Amino acid sequence: MKLPQQNPKGRDGGCDCLPRPAAQAPDAAPPPVEASAATTYVLRYEDRWFGMEKRVAFEAPDVAAALAMMEHEPIGGWAELSKDGEIVCRRGGEPDGAADYWVAD
Repeated sequence: MKLPQQNPKGRDGGCDCLPRPAAQAPDAAPPPVEASAATTYVLRYEDRWFGMEKRVAFEAPDVAAALAMMEHEPIGGWAELSKDGEIVCRRGGEPDGAADYWVAD
């Protein structure tokens, strides 16, 4: 197996060495980091098992994805989802305890 070596003649032709990244000036700024498209949501709800209020903050790209992420939380009798301090939707349910649903505000 051949080991990578610098081309002593200064030419890249015929060199079997590994590719090298382009040299950057030491004072060059690093490339900009792309901003996340996700939004921070806060789920406030009554815990089904303990009956106490809980708050969970998480990021999601949109409300539909946020609702899908909350599917596994042990939500009790009530819940509300907010974004930037504004309530986006609340959990509702049938009086007899049948189906649960979310109501958009």
